[in-house]
Amino acid sequence: MSKAGTIIYRTISRKISAKRLLSLAAIVAAVQMALCVGASAQIKMNIVGPGSQLSSIAVSGLKSLSGDDNHDVSGNFVAILDRDLELSGYFRLISPHAYIEDPQQSGYELGQFNFADWHSINADFLVKGAVTVSGQNVQLTALLYDVAQQRRMMGKNFNGSMADVPRMARRFADALLLATTGQQGPFDTMLAFVSTGGGRFKEIYTQTIDGQNLYRLTDNPTINLFPSLDKNVNSLLYLSYKSGQPELYLADLKRKLETRIETRRGVIIGGALSPDGQRIVAAVENGGATNLYLLDKDGNELRELTHTSGINVSPAFSWDGSMIAFTSDRSGTPQIYVMPLSGGTARRVTYKGDYNTTPAFSPKGDRIAYQSRSGGRFEIFVIPVGGGEPAQVTDGIGSNESPSWSPDGRYLAFSSTRGGNSRIYLVMVQSGKIISALTEGKGNDTSPAWSWWLGD
Repeated sequence: MSKAGTIIYRTISRKISAKRLLSLAAIVAAVQMALCVGASAQIKMNIVGPGSQLSSIAVSGLKSLSGDDNHDVSGNFVAILDRDLELSGYFRLISPHAYIEDPQQSGYELGQFNFADWHSINADFLVKGAVTVSGQNVQLTALLYDVAQQRRMMGKNFNGSMADVPRMARRFADALLLATTGQQGPFDTMLAFVSTGGGRFKEIYTQTIDGQNLYRLTDNPTINLFPSLDKNVNSLLYLSYKSGQPELYLADLKRKLETRIETRRGVIIGGALSPDGQRIVAAVENGGATNLYLLDKDGNELRELTHTSGINVSPAFSWDGSMIAFTSDRSGTPQIYVMPLSGGTARRVTYKGDYNTTPAFSPKGDRIAYQSRSGGRFEIFVIPVGGGEPAQVTDGIGSNESPSWSPDGRYLAFSSTRGGNSRIYLVMVQSGKIISALTEGKGNDTSPAWSWWLGD
Protein backbone atom coordinates (compact mmCIF):
# COMPACT_ATOMS: atom_id res chain seq x y z
CA MET A 1 0.00 0.00 0.00
CA SER A 2 1.33 3.45 -0.90
CA LYS A 3 1.46 6.20 1.66
CA ALA A 4 1.12 9.86 0.73
CA GLY A 5 2.58 12.75 2.62
CA THR A 6 3.95 16.20 2.18
CA ILE A 7 7.41 17.03 0.92
CA ILE A 8 9.27 20.21 1.81
CA TYR A 9 9.99 22.61 -1.03
CA ARG A 10 11.72 25.90 -0.38
CA THR A 11 14.02 28.27 -2.19
CA ILE A 12 17.42 28.71 -0.58
CA SER A 13 20.46 30.86 -1.15
CA ARG A 14 23.92 29.58 -1.97
CA LYS A 15 24.77 29.82 1.70
CA ILE A 16 22.72 26.95 3.07
CA SER A 17 22.38 26.71 6.84
CA ALA A 18 24.00 23.60 8.26
CA LYS A 19 21.61 20.96 9.52
CA ARG A 20 21.84 19.33 12.94
CA LEU A 21 24.41 16.56 12.63
CA LEU A 22 23.22 13.09 13.57
CA SER A 23 25.39 9.98 13.70
CA LEU A 24 24.66 7.12 11.31
CA ALA A 25 25.53 3.56 12.16
CA ALA A 26 25.95 2.74 8.47
CA ILE A 27 25.33 4.29 5.11
CA VAL A 28 24.06 1.88 2.52
CA ALA A 29 24.18 3.19 -1.03
CA ALA A 30 23.72 1.39 -4.33
CA VAL A 31 26.06 2.59 -7.07
CA GLN A 32 23.79 3.93 -9.74
CA MET A 33 25.66 4.58 -12.27
CA ALA A 34 27.12 16.39 -33.74
CA LEU A 35 27.24 19.51 -33.78
CA CYS A 36 24.88 20.78 -36.44
CA VAL A 37 25.51 23.82 -38.65
CA GLY A 38 22.62 26.25 -39.17
CA ALA A 39 21.69 26.72 -42.78
CA SER A 40 20.93 30.38 -42.12
CA ALA A 41 24.23 31.12 -40.36
CA GLN A 42 27.06 32.49 -42.47
CA ILE A 43 29.64 31.53 -39.84
CA LYS A 44 30.26 27.80 -39.54
CA MET A 45 30.32 26.84 -35.88
CA ASN A 46 32.41 23.70 -36.15
CA ILE A 47 34.06 23.06 -32.79
CA VAL A 48 36.03 19.80 -32.80
CA GLY A 49 38.25 20.00 -29.74
CA PRO A 50 39.09 21.87 -26.53
CA GLY A 51 41.44 24.24 -28.34
CA SER A 52 39.12 25.07 -31.22
CA GLN A 53 38.36 28.67 -32.13
CA LEU A 54 35.12 30.07 -30.78
CA SER A 55 32.82 32.56 -32.47
CA SER A 56 32.88 36.01 -30.88
CA ILE A 57 29.59 37.42 -29.66
CA ALA A 58 28.68 40.77 -28.14
CA VAL A 59 25.60 40.97 -25.91
CA SER A 60 24.55 44.60 -25.70
CA GLY A 61 22.44 45.95 -22.88
CA LEU A 62 18.73 46.29 -23.58
CA LYS A 63 17.47 49.73 -24.55
CA SER A 64 15.00 50.96 -21.96
CA LEU A 65 11.88 52.12 -23.76
CA SER A 66 10.16 52.73 -20.44
CA GLY A 67 10.48 51.75 -16.80
CA ASP A 68 13.97 50.22 -16.71
CA ASP A 69 15.92 53.39 -16.00
CA ASN A 70 18.20 51.58 -13.53
CA HIS A 71 18.72 48.78 -16.07
CA ASP A 72 17.88 46.09 -13.53
CA VAL A 73 15.89 44.03 -16.03
CA SER A 74 18.51 44.53 -18.72
CA GLY A 75 21.31 43.54 -16.35
CA ASN A 76 19.49 40.40 -15.22
CA PHE A 77 18.68 39.32 -18.78
CA VAL A 78 22.21 39.93 -20.05
CA ALA A 79 23.89 38.18 -17.11
CA ILE A 80 21.82 35.00 -17.57
CA LEU A 81 22.26 35.05 -21.35
CA ASP A 82 26.02 35.55 -21.00
CA ARG A 83 26.26 32.58 -18.63
CA ASP A 84 24.26 30.33 -20.95
CA LEU A 85 26.31 31.31 -24.00
CA GLU A 86 29.48 30.64 -22.03
CA LEU A 87 28.18 27.21 -21.01
CA SER A 88 27.27 26.37 -24.60
CA GLY A 89 30.94 26.08 -25.48
CA TYR A 90 30.43 27.79 -28.84
CA PHE A 91 31.16 31.44 -28.07
CA ARG A 92 33.77 33.85 -26.84
CA LEU A 93 32.00 36.70 -25.08
CA ILE A 94 33.36 40.14 -25.86
CA SER A 95 33.77 42.32 -22.77
CA PRO A 96 31.31 45.24 -22.58
CA HIS A 97 34.32 47.47 -21.88
CA ALA A 98 35.20 47.09 -25.57
CA TYR A 99 31.81 48.29 -26.79
CA ILE A 100 31.81 51.58 -28.65
CA GLU A 101 28.12 52.47 -28.58
CA ASP A 102 25.76 53.13 -25.69
CA PRO A 103 22.63 50.95 -26.03
CA GLN A 104 20.52 53.71 -24.52
CA GLN A 105 21.60 56.16 -27.22
CA SER A 106 21.46 53.84 -30.23
CA GLY A 107 18.68 51.72 -31.69
CA TYR A 108 18.21 47.99 -31.68
CA GLU A 109 16.36 47.34 -34.95
CA LEU A 110 18.14 46.89 -38.27
CA GLY A 111 19.17 50.29 -39.62
CA GLN A 112 19.12 51.95 -36.19
CA PHE A 113 22.76 51.23 -35.28
CA ASN A 114 26.14 51.00 -36.98
CA PHE A 115 27.48 47.50 -37.71
CA ALA A 116 30.96 49.01 -38.12
CA ASP A 117 31.07 49.68 -34.38
CA TRP A 118 30.72 45.95 -33.77
CA HIS A 119 32.88 44.78 -36.66
CA SER A 120 35.73 46.93 -35.30
CA ILE A 121 35.79 44.88 -32.08
CA ASN A 122 35.72 41.62 -34.06
CA ALA A 123 32.21 40.55 -33.14
CA ASP A 124 30.87 37.70 -35.28
CA PHE A 125 27.42 37.90 -33.69
CA LEU A 126 25.56 40.66 -31.88
CA VAL A 127 22.60 40.57 -29.52
CA LYS A 128 20.57 43.76 -29.11
CA GLY A 129 17.14 44.44 -27.72
CA ALA A 130 14.74 46.62 -25.79
CA VAL A 131 12.57 46.42 -22.69
CA THR A 132 9.45 48.10 -21.34
CA VAL A 133 8.63 47.73 -17.64
CA SER A 134 5.28 48.66 -16.12
CA GLY A 135 5.05 47.69 -12.45
CA GLN A 136 5.86 43.98 -12.38
CA ASN A 137 5.04 43.50 -16.07
CA VAL A 138 7.88 43.18 -18.58
CA GLN A 139 7.80 43.36 -22.37
CA LEU A 140 11.16 42.37 -23.80
CA THR A 141 12.53 42.09 -27.35
CA ALA A 142 15.85 40.38 -28.12
CA LEU A 143 17.43 40.19 -31.57
CA LEU A 144 20.43 38.32 -33.00
CA TYR A 145 22.52 39.79 -35.81
CA ASP A 146 25.24 38.42 -38.09
CA VAL A 147 27.76 41.27 -38.02
CA ALA A 148 29.74 40.34 -41.15
CA GLN A 149 26.59 39.96 -43.24
CA GLN A 150 24.91 42.92 -41.53
CA ARG A 151 21.65 41.02 -41.26
CA ARG A 152 19.17 39.99 -38.62
CA MET A 153 19.21 36.25 -38.00
CA MET A 154 16.49 35.82 -35.39
CA GLY A 155 14.35 37.71 -32.89
CA LYS A 156 12.06 36.93 -29.95
CA ASN A 157 9.41 38.92 -28.10
CA PHE A 158 8.63 38.03 -24.49
CA ASN A 159 5.88 39.13 -22.12
CA GLY A 160 5.81 38.27 -18.44
CA SER A 161 6.65 39.36 -14.92
CA MET A 162 9.93 40.48 -13.41
CA ALA A 163 10.39 36.94 -12.11
CA ASP A 164 10.15 35.59 -15.67
CA VAL A 165 13.15 37.54 -16.99
CA PRO A 166 15.78 34.83 -16.29
CA ARG A 167 13.70 32.30 -18.16
CA MET A 168 13.29 34.73 -21.05
CA ALA A 169 17.08 34.79 -21.28
CA ARG A 170 17.30 30.99 -21.25
CA ARG A 171 14.68 30.63 -23.94
CA PHE A 172 16.47 33.21 -26.06
CA ALA A 173 19.76 31.34 -25.55
CA ASP A 174 18.07 28.16 -26.83
CA ALA A 175 16.74 30.03 -29.87
CA LEU A 176 20.13 31.65 -30.49
CA LEU A 177 21.80 28.23 -30.63
CA LEU A 178 19.12 27.04 -33.02
CA ALA A 179 19.85 29.99 -35.31
CA THR A 180 23.62 29.57 -35.21
CA THR A 181 24.05 25.78 -35.03
CA GLY A 182 20.79 24.40 -36.41
CA GLN A 183 19.88 22.79 -33.09
CA GLN A 184 17.96 24.18 -30.13
CA GLY A 185 19.99 24.88 -27.01
CA PRO A 186 19.47 22.99 -23.72
CA PHE A 187 19.08 25.84 -21.23
CA ASP A 188 15.34 26.06 -20.60
CA THR A 189 15.64 22.92 -18.50
CA MET A 190 16.12 21.75 -14.92
CA LEU A 191 18.93 19.86 -13.20
CA ALA A 192 18.24 17.60 -10.20
CA PHE A 193 21.12 16.31 -8.13
CA VAL A 194 22.24 15.08 -4.70
CA SER A 195 24.19 17.44 -2.44
CA THR A 196 25.67 17.62 1.04
CA GLY A 197 25.76 21.42 0.75
CA GLY A 198 23.25 21.80 3.57
CA GLY A 199 25.26 19.81 6.08
CA ARG A 200 26.32 16.21 6.61
CA PHE A 201 23.43 14.50 4.90
CA LYS A 202 22.64 13.93 1.24
CA GLU A 203 19.58 15.84 0.07
CA ILE A 204 17.89 16.27 -3.32
CA TYR A 205 18.13 19.70 -4.99
CA THR A 206 17.06 21.22 -8.27
CA GLN A 207 18.36 24.25 -10.14
CA THR A 208 18.58 25.65 -13.64
CA ILE A 209 21.56 24.62 -15.74
CA ASP A 210 23.15 28.04 -15.31
CA GLY A 211 23.10 27.74 -11.52
CA GLN A 212 20.01 29.82 -10.70
CA ASN A 213 16.83 28.95 -8.77
CA LEU A 214 18.40 26.50 -6.33
CA TYR A 215 15.65 24.54 -4.55
CA ARG A 216 15.93 21.98 -1.80
CA LEU A 217 13.35 19.27 -2.29
CA THR A 218 14.10 17.03 0.69
CA ASP A 219 14.80 18.04 4.26
CA ASN A 220 15.50 15.08 6.51
CA PRO A 221 18.55 14.02 8.57
CA THR A 222 19.42 10.99 6.46
CA ILE A 223 20.51 9.91 2.97
CA ASN A 224 18.57 10.70 -0.23
CA LEU A 225 19.83 9.41 -3.57
CA PHE A 226 19.31 8.87 -7.31
CA PRO A 227 16.87 11.58 -8.47
CA SER A 228 14.96 10.71 -11.64
CA LEU A 229 12.66 13.14 -13.49
CA ASP A 230 9.79 12.49 -15.88
CA LYS A 231 9.80 14.20 -19.27
CA ASN A 232 7.28 16.88 -18.31
CA VAL A 233 9.09 17.65 -15.05
CA ASN A 234 5.93 16.97 -13.09
CA SER A 235 7.37 14.19 -10.91
CA LEU A 236 10.67 13.23 -9.33
CA LEU A 237 11.60 9.78 -8.06
CA TYR A 238 14.31 9.32 -5.44
CA LEU A 239 15.63 6.80 -2.92
CA SER A 240 15.64 7.71 0.77
CA TYR A 241 16.63 6.11 4.06
CA LYS A 242 14.31 8.32 6.09
CA SER A 243 12.19 5.36 7.24
CA GLY A 244 15.29 3.53 8.47
CA GLN A 245 15.74 1.46 5.32
CA PRO A 246 16.06 2.36 1.63
CA GLU A 247 12.72 3.09 -0.07
CA LEU A 248 11.61 4.88 -3.21
CA TYR A 249 9.51 8.06 -3.03
CA LEU A 250 7.66 9.65 -5.93
CA ALA A 251 7.33 13.42 -5.48
CA ASP A 252 4.58 15.33 -7.27
CA LEU A 253 6.34 18.62 -8.04
CA LYS A 254 3.11 20.48 -8.82
CA ARG A 255 1.02 19.45 -5.83
CA LYS A 256 4.01 19.18 -3.46
CA LEU A 257 3.05 15.70 -2.30
CA GLU A 258 4.93 12.43 -2.35
CA THR A 259 4.10 8.74 -2.41
CA ARG A 260 6.19 6.00 -0.84
CA ILE A 261 6.73 3.08 -3.21
CA GLU A 262 6.59 -0.32 -1.49
CA THR A 263 6.94 -3.90 -2.66
CA ARG A 264 6.68 -7.32 -1.05
CA ARG A 265 9.52 -8.60 -3.22
CA GLY A 266 12.28 -7.32 -0.91
CA VAL A 267 14.24 -4.14 -0.23
CA ILE A 268 14.23 -1.46 -2.93
CA ILE A 269 17.76 -0.09 -3.45
CA GLY A 270 17.23 2.06 -6.55
CA GLY A 271 14.91 2.93 -9.39
CA ALA A 272 14.09 5.05 -12.41
CA LEU A 273 10.98 6.96 -13.49
CA SER A 274 9.59 6.53 -17.01
CA PRO A 275 9.48 9.59 -19.30
CA ASP A 276 5.67 9.72 -19.06
CA GLY A 277 5.82 9.52 -15.26
CA GLN A 278 3.47 6.55 -15.14
CA ARG A 279 5.90 3.68 -14.53
CA ILE A 280 8.86 2.86 -12.33
CA VAL A 281 11.63 0.31 -12.74
CA ALA A 282 12.75 -0.65 -9.24
CA ALA A 283 15.89 -2.55 -8.26
CA VAL A 284 14.83 -4.91 -5.47
CA GLU A 285 17.24 -6.93 -3.29
CA ASN A 286 16.14 -10.25 -1.82
CA GLY A 287 18.33 -13.05 -0.50
CA GLY A 288 21.53 -11.63 -1.96
CA ALA A 289 20.11 -11.21 -5.46
CA THR A 290 18.93 -7.89 -6.90
CA ASN A 291 16.44 -7.89 -9.77
CA LEU A 292 14.42 -5.30 -11.67
CA TYR A 293 10.64 -4.99 -11.51
CA LEU A 294 8.27 -2.80 -13.48
CA LEU A 295 5.78 -0.96 -11.25
CA ASP A 296 3.05 1.56 -11.89
CA LYS A 297 3.38 4.99 -10.26
CA ASP A 298 1.48 3.77 -7.19
CA GLY A 299 3.91 0.90 -6.64
CA ASN A 300 1.76 -1.92 -8.01
CA GLU A 301 3.86 -4.61 -9.70
CA LEU A 302 3.31 -4.97 -13.45
CA ARG A 303 5.99 -7.52 -14.30
CA GLU A 304 9.37 -8.93 -13.36
CA LEU A 305 12.03 -7.73 -15.81
CA THR A 306 15.09 -9.70 -14.71
CA HIS A 307 15.47 -13.00 -12.89
CA THR A 308 19.07 -13.84 -12.02
CA SER A 309 20.91 -14.87 -8.88
CA GLY A 310 23.26 -11.91 -9.17
CA ILE A 311 22.90 -8.13 -9.27
CA ASN A 312 20.80 -6.06 -11.67
CA VAL A 313 20.86 -2.36 -10.76
CA SER A 314 21.05 1.22 -12.10
CA PRO A 315 18.03 1.07 -14.43
CA ALA A 316 17.54 3.86 -16.98
CA PHE A 317 14.70 4.47 -19.45
CA SER A 318 15.14 5.42 -23.07
CA TRP A 319 13.55 8.79 -23.81
CA ASP A 320 10.65 7.16 -25.69
CA GLY A 321 10.06 4.76 -22.78
CA SER A 322 10.37 1.62 -24.90
CA MET A 323 13.75 0.36 -23.59
CA ILE A 324 15.72 0.16 -20.39
CA ALA A 325 19.45 -0.01 -19.84
CA PHE A 326 20.89 -1.38 -16.61
CA THR A 327 23.98 -2.84 -14.97
CA SER A 328 24.25 -6.58 -14.39
CA ASP A 329 27.03 -8.87 -13.20
CA ARG A 330 25.55 -11.94 -14.93
CA SER A 331 28.69 -12.21 -17.10
CA GLY A 332 30.96 -12.12 -14.04
CA THR A 333 31.67 -8.38 -13.91
CA PRO A 334 29.33 -5.36 -13.92
CA GLN A 335 28.42 -4.58 -17.55
CA ILE A 336 25.75 -2.57 -19.37
CA TYR A 337 22.72 -4.40 -20.80
CA VAL A 338 19.62 -3.24 -22.65
CA MET A 339 16.20 -4.83 -23.03
CA PRO A 340 12.68 -3.89 -24.16
CA LEU A 341 10.46 -2.61 -21.38
CA SER A 342 7.91 -5.21 -22.47
CA GLY A 343 10.35 -7.89 -21.35
CA GLY A 344 12.45 -10.44 -23.15
CA THR A 345 16.13 -11.26 -23.40
CA ALA A 346 18.61 -8.68 -22.18
CA ARG A 347 21.42 -7.87 -24.62
CA ARG A 348 24.92 -7.04 -23.42
CA VAL A 349 26.30 -3.74 -24.75
CA THR A 350 29.72 -3.26 -23.10
CA TYR A 351 32.65 -5.68 -23.36
CA LYS A 352 35.62 -3.44 -22.53
CA GLY A 353 36.29 -2.62 -18.89
CA ASP A 354 35.59 -4.77 -15.85
CA TYR A 355 33.26 -2.36 -14.01
CA ASN A 356 30.72 -0.48 -16.13
CA THR A 357 27.62 1.09 -14.59
CA THR A 358 25.15 4.05 -14.45
CA PRO A 359 23.93 3.86 -18.06
CA ALA A 360 22.01 6.76 -19.62
CA PHE A 361 20.27 6.74 -23.01
CA SER A 362 20.87 9.64 -25.39
CA PRO A 363 17.67 11.52 -26.40
CA LYS A 364 17.67 9.83 -29.84
CA GLY A 365 18.17 6.44 -28.22
CA ASP A 366 21.17 5.64 -30.39
CA ARG A 367 23.89 5.93 -27.73
CA ILE A 368 24.44 5.11 -24.08
CA ALA A 369 26.69 7.05 -21.72
CA TYR A 370 28.07 5.22 -18.69
CA GLN A 371 30.91 5.23 -16.20
CA SER A 372 33.75 2.73 -16.37
CA ARG A 373 36.41 2.14 -13.73
CA SER A 374 40.02 2.60 -14.78
CA GLY A 375 43.03 2.75 -12.47
CA GLY A 376 40.87 3.01 -9.35
CA ARG A 377 38.70 5.86 -10.64
CA PHE A 378 35.84 6.29 -13.08
CA GLU A 379 35.71 7.84 -16.54
CA ILE A 380 32.67 8.63 -18.69
CA PHE A 381 32.27 6.69 -21.94
CA VAL A 382 29.71 6.71 -24.76
CA ILE A 383 28.89 3.64 -26.83
CA PRO A 384 26.35 2.91 -29.61
CA VAL A 385 23.25 1.24 -28.22
CA GLY A 386 23.91 -1.71 -30.54
CA GLY A 387 27.39 -2.14 -29.09
CA GLY A 388 30.76 -1.39 -30.61
CA GLU A 389 33.80 0.65 -29.69
CA PRO A 390 33.30 2.89 -26.65
CA ALA A 391 34.54 6.48 -26.81
CA GLN A 392 35.98 8.07 -23.68
CA VAL A 393 34.45 11.49 -23.04
CA THR A 394 36.19 12.67 -19.87
CA ASP A 395 39.86 13.58 -19.63
CA GLY A 396 41.36 11.46 -16.87
CA ILE A 397 41.24 14.19 -14.23
CA GLY A 398 39.51 13.18 -10.99
CA SER A 399 36.85 10.50 -10.75
CA ASN A 400 34.01 11.12 -13.21
CA GLU A 401 30.63 9.50 -12.61
CA SER A 402 26.87 9.42 -13.25
CA PRO A 403 26.42 10.89 -16.74
CA SER A 404 23.11 12.49 -17.72
CA TRP A 405 22.30 13.72 -21.25
CA SER A 406 21.05 17.16 -22.21
CA PRO A 407 17.77 17.01 -24.18
CA ASP A 408 19.56 18.14 -27.35
CA GLY A 409 22.09 15.29 -27.07
CA ARG A 410 25.16 17.52 -27.34
CA TYR A 411 26.16 17.62 -23.69
CA LEU A 412 26.53 15.42 -20.64
CA ALA A 413 26.26 16.53 -17.03
CA PHE A 414 28.36 14.37 -14.71
CA SER A 415 29.88 14.50 -11.23
CA SER A 416 33.64 14.84 -10.85
CA THR A 417 36.20 15.27 -8.10
CA ARG A 418 38.59 17.12 -10.43
CA GLY A 419 38.44 20.22 -8.27
CA GLY A 420 38.57 18.49 -4.88
CA ASN A 421 34.99 18.16 -3.70
CA SER A 422 32.60 16.51 -6.12
CA ARG A 423 30.80 18.97 -8.41
CA ILE A 424 28.46 18.65 -11.39
CA TYR A 425 30.29 19.48 -14.63
CA LEU A 426 29.31 19.97 -18.25
CA VAL A 427 31.09 18.30 -21.20
CA MET A 428 30.51 18.52 -24.95
CA VAL A 429 30.12 14.91 -26.08
CA GLN A 430 31.56 15.25 -29.57
CA SER A 431 34.71 17.16 -28.63
CA GLY A 432 35.23 16.03 -25.02
CA LYS A 433 35.51 19.70 -24.04
CA ILE A 434 34.90 20.16 -20.30
CA ILE A 435 33.15 23.52 -20.14
CA SER A 436 32.35 24.41 -16.56
CA ALA A 437 31.11 23.34 -13.17
CA LEU A 438 27.32 23.68 -12.92
CA THR A 439 27.16 23.62 -9.11
CA GLU A 440 29.01 25.70 -6.54
CA GLY A 441 27.95 24.40 -3.12
CA LYS A 442 30.14 23.80 -0.08
CA GLY A 443 29.55 20.04 0.05
CA ASN A 444 29.68 17.29 -2.55
CA ASP A 445 27.29 17.33 -5.52
CA THR A 446 26.57 14.03 -7.29
CA SER A 447 24.03 12.04 -9.33
CA PRO A 448 22.82 14.68 -11.83
CA ALA A 449 19.52 14.18 -13.68
CA TRP A 450 18.98 16.56 -16.62
CA SER A 451 15.36 17.26 -17.49
CA TRP A 452 13.67 17.69 -20.84
CA TRP A 453 12.81 21.21 -22.03
CA LEU A 454 10.32 22.86 -19.69
CA GLY A 455 8.07 24.04 -22.53
CA ASP A 456 5.55 26.87 -22.44
